[in-house]
Amino acid sequence: MPVPDTGDEIAGLATTVNATLDRLEGAVERLEGTVAQQRRFTSDASHELRTPLTGLRTRLELALDDPADTDLLRTLRDALRDADRLHQIVDDLLALARLDAGVEPDRTLLDLGALARAESRRRQARVPVVVDADPDVPVLGNRLQLARAVVNLLANADRHASGKVLVTVRARGGKAVLTVTDDGPGVPPGERDRIFDRFTRLDAARSRDAGGSGLGLPIAREIANRHGGTLVVEDAPDGGAAFVLTLPLADQTAHEQDAGRRWARA
Repeated sequence: MPVPDTGDEIAGLATTVNATLDRLEGAVERLEGTVAQQRRFTSDASHELRTPLTGLRTRLELALDDPADTDLLRTLRDALRDADRLHQIVDDLLALARLDAGVEPDRTLLDLGALARAESRRRQARVPVVVDADPDVPVLGNRLQLARAVVNLLANADRHASGKVLVTVRARGGKAVLTVTDDGPGVPPGERDRIFDRFTRLDAARSRDAGGSGLGLPIAREIANRHGGTLVVEDAPDGGAAFVLTLPLADQTAHEQDAGRRWARA
């Protein structure tokens, strides 16, 4: 509404009303953007779930229509693979829902190098994984979330590596830096932000046709952000991709003293 140049209470009221309308318009635009984003996410999630469900249903229907001419073991293996993919997608969706809810998890003092070694030993890898970690790289974080971030980076590297995966953990200038490097095709510079979007598909070699859900990297970056860190992708020195997770380096002494004070108060 027009503001008169009288400088009186009417002019002040008009200015206040215009400011209020501007804030309301901005809130409506943000809400519309959020709703559109949620619709896209719901549509993408439905598509990702529908694909393995369709394959599973088709295999079972064919086996029932002609059981005598069906390779039962192959059908069961294919059905189990579809079920595993469904489980992975649902598990990732639940992880994102918990992160989006903004619930602050419990945090403890962790050795990032020890965590990387433990998670690399726990999973079955397609190619050899070498972990080169400095001793005593402490971070303050939620063990389950940080372990999930590391596992997601390992799984992504394993899908795209040609022959090896290297994990390094270093303490640099007040930061804990975990780098997961593969010797695969790498990530084009123009795609390096987009691969952290949910359900992103890349063209050519670094696509999700190797079994990824399209949620592992977004989850890993969200976990990094929630811990005051970052996750980016760079060129590996010898080709391939290097995913660099950076977290604040914890002050171990201060944390132990604080924990002791809390224990004394309890």
